Amino acid sequence: MEAELAGAYCAPRHDDVRGAFEEGFFARLVPWLLERSGGGGALLDLGCADGLAGRLAGPGLARYLGVDFRSPGPSLPGEHLRHDLRNGLGDVGAPPFDVYLATFGLASHLCPAQLRRLVEEIAAHARPGSLVALEALGAHSLEWPLLWRTRPGPARGLPYRLGSEVEVHPWRPRELARIYTDAGIRPLHALDRSVQAGPKAGEGRYWPGLPPLRRALHALLAGGTDDVLDEARAALAAPLGPLPAGPAASFHHALADRRRALIDAHRADATALARSIWALEPRSGGGFGHGLVLIGRVA
Repeated sequence: MEAELAGAYCAPRHDDVRGAFEEGFFARLVPWLLERSGGGGALLDLGCADGLAGRLAGPGLARYLGVDFRSPGPSLPGEHLRHDLRNGLGDVGAPPFDVYLATFGLASHLCPAQLRRLVEEIAAHARPGSLVALEALGAHSLEWPLLWRTRPGPARGLPYRLGSEVEVHPWRPRELARIYTDAGIRPLHALDRSVQAGPKAGEGRYWPGLPPLRRALHALLAGGTDDVLDEARAALAAPLGPLPAGPAASFHHALADRRRALIDAHRADATALARSIWALEPRSGGGFGHGLVLIGRVA
């Protein structure tokens, strides 16, 4: 089973959107967490992959441990523990960390019971004042409107293709906050990430008729023929179509209206258009993005 999971996660999607925009989110977040933790710069990176979070941590990083069921590449900035987080926190050593971090939706790659166990074990291992910042997939993401009205549990599970199919469970912020609170972690902030261009936006697998927003942004950044760039602009200007009625639909439609207003203003410069569109990313925390980071402090 571990070999199957390693195969599923062996080829993460690295496109121009991730490099140009998404990594910047974590480049701001990780140093901020280390600074606000009030500790000595010890970071536990859960689901570390190649250690990106550690490389983005800056001079405030003093101790790093990455946990993943795959062996990392040579760019890992510190030590590594090979462990499957579905089985809890693992043998991360006795000294507590100042920041317990999980990026790129890791919390949604655990079932609800596994996530509760992990959060409880983090709270037991941490010192009072440690910060916990776990990222899940947002339940109100434009990628899967069919989930907007579901409750936590099996009805919200999705088959999600990486290297192969894995099961994921998106979350709302108040649901994650309840898990934190039950474990003795005080929720502080919820942050949405990649609201406009989650990797599954426009694939049609979970909701038909949505424009391929991420592919369009990638095309603007990568460049290409006039036809390719015109197709990308058209996708970014396209209406979203019918969505399940409610606050999430209003949120995403309003963002689409703002996006369409930028197309003509930057028609001559594809990169400037991509950056202007990304600048529309809202500072929200309602689970509207591909990523939903909940930050909490251990009591």
